[in-house]
Amino acid sequence: MACALAVTAYVVSGFSRTLFAQQQQPAFKSSVEVTSLDVTVVDTNGKPITNLTPADFVVRIDNNVRRVVTAEWVQLTSGDEKPAAVVTPPEGYSTNENSIGGRLIVMAIDQPNIRFGGAMAIARAANAFVDRLQPADRIAVAGIGTGAPATPFTTDRARIKQTISRMAGQKIVQRSLMNKNIGLAEALQVVDRSDTETLKQIQQRECATENSPGAREACNTEVELQIHQITMDAKHEADQTVQALRDLFIGLRAIDAPKTLIFISEGFTLSDLSTTLIELGSLAAAARTSLYALQLDQALFDVADARMARNPFADRRAATEGLDMLAGASRGTLFTVTGSGEALFSRIESELSGYYQLAVESDPRDRDGKPHPIRVDVPRRGASVRSRRQILNAPSDEVAARAARSPRRAMAAALGSPLLSSALPLRVASFSLQGPERDKVQLLIHTDIGTDYPTPKVVSVGYVISDTTGKQIETKAFDVRASPVMNGVPSALQYNAGASLPPGTYNLKLAVAEGDRVGSIEHEIHAALPNAGGLAFSELMAGGPHDAGQLLTPTIGYTVTFGMLHGYVEAYGPRAPGVTAEYEVATKADAPALINLDAPAYPAGDERVIFSTKVQVNQLPPGKYVLRAIFSEQGKAVKTLTRPFEVAAPKVLMTSAEGLGTMSVDSELFLPVDEAALAVPFKRDDAVKPEVLDQFSSRVAPEIKAPFDEGIAFLARGDYLKAEVSFKKAINPDGDSTVPLVYLAAAFAAAGRNIEAASAWQTALIDGSDYALVYQWLGDALMRERDLGAARTILEEAVGKWPSDPRFTKPLALLYGTFGRGREAVRTLERYISEREDDRDAYYMAVQWIYTVHSEGAVVHGRAEDVKLARAYADRYAKASGPQLPLVKQWVEYLENEGRK
Repeated sequence: MACALAVTAYVVSGFSRTLFAQQQQPAFKSSVEVTSLDVTVVDTNGKPITNLTPADFVVRIDNNVRRVVTAEWVQLTSGDEKPAAVVTPPEGYSTNENSIGGRLIVMAIDQPNIRFGGAMAIARAANAFVDRLQPADRIAVAGIGTGAPATPFTTDRARIKQTISRMAGQKIVQRSLMNKNIGLAEALQVVDRSDTETLKQIQQRECATENSPGAREACNTEVELQIHQITMDAKHEADQTVQALRDLFIGLRAIDAPKTLIFISEGFTLSDLSTTLIELGSLAAAARTSLYALQLDQALFDVADARMARNPFADRRAATEGLDMLAGASRGTLFTVTGSGEALFSRIESELSGYYQLAVESDPRDRDGKPHPIRVDVPRRGASVRSRRQILNAPSDEVAARAARSPRRAMAAALGSPLLSSALPLRVASFSLQGPERDKVQLLIHTDIGTDYPTPKVVSVGYVISDTTGKQIETKAFDVRASPVMNGVPSALQYNAGASLPPGTYNLKLAVAEGDRVGSIEHEIHAALPNAGGLAFSELMAGGPHDAGQLLTPTIGYTVTFGMLHGYVEAYGPRAPGVTAEYEVATKADAPALINLDAPAYPAGDERVIFSTKVQVNQLPPGKYVLRAIFSEQGKAVKTLTRPFEVAAPKVLMTSAEGLGTMSVDSELFLPVDEAALAVPFKRDDAVKPEVLDQFSSRVAPEIKAPFDEGIAFLARGDYLKAEVSFKKAINPDGDSTVPLVYLAAAFAAAGRNIEAASAWQTALIDGSDYALVYQWLGDALMRERDLGAARTILEEAVGKWPSDPRFTKPLALLYGTFGRGREAVRTLERYISEREDDRDAYYMAVQWIYTVHSEGAVVHGRAEDVKLARAYADRYAKASGPQLPLVKQWVEYLENEGRK
């Protein structure tokens, strides 16, 4: 006997062999103890009947009627209902968030009982059935027979179809080598029932042409030998099949979830029918496996010798009996395949679209660990019930032990099950780097666990890495303390692991248990380093926020929060020290850069350089972007790597006094302000220009003109100490000292003494409040010293005097943005732009500010008017050849899309 059975290969070394149910089962709420039964009810066309209630079911266990407490329909396919939204993971990531439900289907090919070429007739229909399965379904092929191929449960449809195509049947009918035409049914009648009368009839029929007594005796002996050969061959083939089914059910029992076995055969005979059926039925019940038997149509005569079988219908009945009884004992049915079998596979597909989960009132004897006969009826016309003939429930203490399992055991169970669990959401990505072993690739495996964890949690983690043949390369299990992105801010827990593998493709199966929630996921690993000529690179890694002091450690994470992105990549090889790199942020891989900056190089050995830097992305609207790392040698680009990321919308309006929700009129709304714009340097040369001096010369009294002019000369030459002395000489306590004070302050400001300058200008305003230039210089000095409150007061006073003077509206707009008066800042900046249409940077700032106001849930004038203004400012910025035009367009696009949501 040989059964190439790969289904049991999911039992992971070192883990518990008790596997966890991965499908979401209905939670029964009842005041009585119940036994769970899964039952399928179909109409005459094989279509499930989905509107049944508990009263429609009649359940007998041990021939006693039991009350059906609940009957819940479990839909396994999308059916006619609206399909659930599919979660599309980011590029390079895998997720289990789409792993809802799913079915386990085994397709077993009974090669010893299929003549060569017989299985090929339904291969096309089987392939079509495989293609129509749901994405979450797992299917396995179990080949029965010597050297028969097999697969584990997998979603690789191409692999399944290829395996099916390799099984054509192994039964060889050698009727041409037998001189007598003896049918299987009559041979079994003679041997199994010791029917001497039938033996005599066969001998008389087959030896009728023998004339001599010796020849007739020899013929009779040959008939007996041929009868025994026929029955021995049939029983040997049946024994192979029965043993294979026995092993298959035992293997499937380890997976605690409903399963379906599609058994394809021409049929087989069972000498001890009742004993075998009881055993196989019990094993099928314990494995929660339903069986659909597909009997291939046998030819009525063997083409090899062109002789009609003596009684082909009786022979077929003998081969069918075992299949029919087996299907009935295993919550299934028998179908006879004629033609391609397409209609039968379609019917099976329909029947597998769902089932009823019945909660039946229990008896204490149900959990004695022994089989109990069961019968389920639905007294409705045309209804056919698919249910097992017996139940075999685990003892109560075993059930209790399973329910009380630790997270570590739950994780191991999930890791061993072919179905994926999504009770705990997981996302996984892997990144290749060069490790200490040059013939291997160092892998960084990053996992996001769950959502909305504000504090660290201890989780149980296990994973298995297998190659493309299914061979396990690495297996690990442990408990780890995983942390959110930032303590106190809800996010997924972060976990990183490492592995060192030869270059190639691998499959990662990972499971995590946190509390009573379990998740599992599969992820394809590509262990390879990007290269360019003699240079090799790690994969580009990105994430945020970035931990302070960890610049030489990768930050991993698709969603970037708090306005900071960390980019990390490594270069390898003798030429690596001569490589330079720059980072760009764009909306797409081939889109213009929104942000560009050089990445500093950090040597980490003779042939390894790390390029790591932080990128400010708080000016980007929420959405999806791409980080580009461009490598160059001698000024020529040699390699570009990309990594997608997403800027998250802030969960909290951090600049709003009102918190979440639409901002009120009184809410604080801070705007981005360039620090350099708040520290405008004092320009000495502007102060001594003739046109500027002419504004003040009429107020310089004759008696002080000499020291004043002397001070101007020293100031123009940059001799600030002498200028200070001269201007102080010009100050007359009894006269008008406004102008000497103005220029004494100018000497202080030119020397970098802003506090003294501000004090002198403040004094000069007592009698010089008609000088707009003094307000400008004073406001600038106060902003340089970060005395922003006093600067705002001075500029507001100046704007009151000269409402349209751009010297005051722009800095005042900056101060309003800094003080959280965002709407007023935008309006003030608009007044500035109306007077200064040549200021390209102001257009940039205006679009950015309008975007910022809207991103915080507020408006300036109204949504439509704000968008119109932003478009106009963006157009002017484009005409002025603004260098940040892609970013400006991104802000406008955000504003335009905002109204369509």
